[in-house]
Amino acid sequence: MLDFLELNPSLILKIMNWIQKLVAVKPGELRALLTSCLYFYLVLCAYYIFRPIRNEMTIANGVENIQWLFMLGMIVLFAIMPIFGWITTRYKTRQFMAVCTLFFAVCLVGFFFLFNVAERPLWVTRTFFVWVNVFNMFIVSLFWSFMNDVYSRAQAKRLFAFIAAGGTAGAMSGPIITNLLVETVGLSYLLLISAVVLSCSLLCINWLIRWENQAFDDEDHTQTTQEAHTVRNESLKGGAFDGLLLVLKSPYLLGICAFIALYAISITFVTIQQAEAISEVFTDPIERTKLFAKIDFGANFFALLLQLVVTSNLIRWFGYRTTLMMIPVGITVGFALVASLPILEMMIALQVFRRSGDYAIMKPTREMLFSVVSREEKYKAKNFIDTAILRTGDTASSWLYTGARALGAAGTTIPIIGVGLGVAWCSVAYWLGSQYTRKSKQVSG
Repeated sequence: MLDFLELNPSLILKIMNWIQKLVAVKPGELRALLTSCLYFYLVLCAYYIFRPIRNEMTIANGVENIQWLFMLGMIVLFAIMPIFGWITTRYKTRQFMAVCTLFFAVCLVGFFFLFNVAERPLWVTRTFFVWVNVFNMFIVSLFWSFMNDVYSRAQAKRLFAFIAAGGTAGAMSGPIITNLLVETVGLSYLLLISAVVLSCSLLCINWLIRWENQAFDDEDHTQTTQEAHTVRNESLKGGAFDGLLLVLKSPYLLGICAFIALYAISITFVTIQQAEAISEVFTDPIERTKLFAKIDFGANFFALLLQLVVTSNLIRWFGYRTTLMMIPVGITVGFALVASLPILEMMIALQVFRRSGDYAIMKPTREMLFSVVSREEKYKAKNFIDTAILRTGDTASSWLYTGARALGAAGTTIPIIGVGLGVAWCSVAYWLGSQYTRKSKQVSG
């Protein structure tokens, strides 16, 4: 596809005219932007093919046991972080990106054989749940680390929202595939389809590493030699445990840790409440899987609309700090609404808002926090934060939820707790937005 574009300047002009209505892309960035969108499309399409299966297994395993699965996932993530750190110091960028992607694709093939049996053992169900959580944390974090390596800080402001839209399109395609095929091919063959889709992303990785990035002045749109940002296809410096050490040395990264942990709490509270409500209303596993797929599609549909129409302009309209705070404020208000009206429809609405706002607004904005840090911090510290810290937040919040239930907390009490945590989340977002603005000025200066 990329070679075809190179040979068709008229097609490039038509695509440029259409895309520039949505995002401020420069001529020399078009093919890289489309490749990045395709890369994220493939990653999230692969994930969302099997995500509804994971959600169904939450109920099949028993919602009351979810905190144990989150704890196991946290342990697994802490165990693999040194391995990832070792890989990044031993192999070049293209190699460790390929190794990580192929590892997850091979795992999907392995689960195909484990699922393709007359009666699936419970340990397979639990292992798959943990693996999916690890995949989601790890592969998406690695993608955005790579994007921060490919693009400059100025380009990130202009292009990340549109790249996120490519992922949202993939997140919409995955549930459609699951809904259409789950009854005819079964769960196991969906995993093979997902493995093939994920493997195709390797082509995008290879092209982006070879791309010679050119920087442009964002004021007059002319080419400039400032802040050129081509990927350095080389191994990273340091040791296997640098991710943790880099975080401990930086108040800015510690602030991001707090932001991510509070974000994880909101996800867990909403997800468990939704699972409890759905388990009470629906008893058939296929129907639950289809409902989860519909929720996924709805959330991603609204996210795509926001990304194509609104997101790219939010920072220009309201500033970075306000944009970063939008979803924390919205989730806090959402918890207050659920506390006043604790019904399934309200919980699903909060989940759709949380996820569409996450993908459309908070995700690209949050990833920009790493555009002002070193290359080692972009890969090692970021991956540690997005995996170990996020999963620790999930685990802690699942136990907090279980503890509140054990102490007799009613259905409206949990959202009230969420409101208090949401206020803390908003405060951290305010501080981080200020720090990012200060660091951006330092980098520009």
